[in-house]
Amino acid sequence: MFATVTLAVGVLAACGSPPEHSGAGSSTTQVSEPVDHNAADMAFARNMVPHHRQAVQMAQMVPTNTTNQQIIALANEITTTQLSEIQAFTAWLMQWQDTQDTHDARSHDSRGMPGMIDPATMGRLQSLTGAEFDRLWLTSMIGHHRGAVAMAQDELAHGRNADVMYLARTIIANQQAEIDRMQKMLGG
Repeated sequence: MFATVTLAVGVLAACGSPPEHSGAGSSTTQVSEPVDHNAADMAFARNMVPHHRQAVQMAQMVPTNTTNQQIIALANEITTTQLSEIQAFTAWLMQWQDTQDTHDARSHDSRGMPGMIDPATMGRLQSLTGAEFDRLWLTSMIGHHRGAVAMAQDELAHGRNADVMYLARTIIANQQAEIDRMQKMLGG
C-alpha cells in the first residue's frame, strides 16, 4: 500500500507544476493544479532576453555617436523599458526553473531570431557618427523592433501565462509606436 501511494504521488508530481518552495513543510496541494506557463512562454522569455540586450547595446551607442536629441531621447526610453523587461523575463525563467542560462546571450542562437542585427552592422554602427549613424541606427532599430513585435505576436498566439501575454501586448504597442516615431525621423 505504501509503495502504491508513493508511486501515485510521484506520478502526480511529475504531471503538475513544481512547488514554489521545496523543503520541509512544503504542501503538495499545488501538485494537481495546472501549469501556469507553457513552452511558448518559456521560449518567448528566453529569446527576448538576448533580443532586448542587443537593443540596449544599440541604444547605448547613441550618446557617443549622435547629437540628434530625438534619437537620444528614444534611446534612453528603449534602455529604460527594455532593461526592466529583461528583469521580468529573467524572473519568470528563474521562477519556472528554466535550466538554460538566461544571463549569457551567447548561449542562445540569436541568429534565427527575427530582427537581430548582424555583427557587421553592429560594428559599422559603432564606427559611424552624425547623420550616417542616425540613418543606419534608425533603420536597424526599426527592423529590430519589428522582430520583437513578431515574437510577441507569436507569444499571443501560442502562450498561456497571462502575465507574459500582457507583457507581449505591451511590447507590441510600445514598439509599434516607436517604429512609427523612427519612421517619421527618417522622413517617411
